[in-house]
Amino acid sequence: MRVPGFEPGSRAWEARVLPLDYTRTIIYQPEINRDNMKKIEKVGLIVKRTPEAQRVAQEIASYLLQKGIDVVYDAECARDIGVEGCEIDAMKVDLYLVLGGDGMILKAAAKGAGNTVPVLGFNFGTMGFLTEAKPQEWRSSLEKLLAGEYFIEERSKLSVLVAGEKVGEALNEAVIASASPVRMLHLHIYIDETLAQELRSDGVIVATPTGSTAYSMSAGGPIIDPRTPAIVVTAICPFSFSARSIVVPEHLLIRVKVVDAKERALLVIDGQKVLSLEPEQEVTLRKSHSIVKLVKFRRDFYERIRERL
Repeated sequence: MRVPGFEPGSRAWEARVLPLDYTRTIIYQPEINRDNMKKIEKVGLIVKRTPEAQRVAQEIASYLLQKGIDVVYDAECARDIGVEGCEIDAMKVDLYLVLGGDGMILKAAAKGAGNTVPVLGFNFGTMGFLTEAKPQEWRSSLEKLLAGEYFIEERSKLSVLVAGEKVGEALNEAVIASASPVRMLHLHIYIDETLAQELRSDGVIVATPTGSTAYSMSAGGPIIDPRTPAIVVTAICPFSFSARSIVVPEHLLIRVKVVDAKERALLVIDGQKVLSLEPEQEVTLRKSHSIVKLVKFRRDFYERIRERL
């Protein structure tokens, strides 16, 4: 449907702002994206180890094989159901289907899924911010996918370095936390070369916009639209009324240093990788060159927020 004053090429179109005198409700219908219609020949199934998820995975596999699309299961699921499988980082596929919750997508992303090959998630978890469809919607979702009725949403990641050496990448967040649950850390947080915060707290969360709806939000941080080029820094239980989250442009460098040599800290990346930090060791975080590609059918971030929270 054409909107007066909002035609492609107009100033309103370029600014993506509707004319002020246009008050009618507009419903945008999904369109076939011809650029997305790369032929899918092989699909990787990454499946939560529950009977329900594995049952649906086998139904999906049968459906895809009938369509002439090869399927490979992740090694853990394959062992459970008695078929041949493959490690996630060794899969050579055109698409990943993740049957699980956000944790499963984070696990898959940590092993390389989504960097160049897109991921479509079916929610067998709790919140499901990263997943796109419900388990019972698998058939209609795959029909849309094979018809090209979808778009790719690119999510930024953080590169995480310790003492100058890269130790991993985070789709959600990197957390520097006390190794002892009853002891605080004395932290210095630098934005580029400026000391932005000095705090005593249980730790600090450095999150992407994707991770802003996870641990950071639970610690009082803001929700950030995933299209926003930003990083959010949120203290965990700070011993200060004035400590607040900082939203930082994504091109800036963030450094976190544990000041006291007696304090023991842990570095946790997306809840998947845990490292012990040496006394006074510095963690550096910056935007990664890699991304995660998520298959989406609807542009509904704010609707998703309203439904989930």
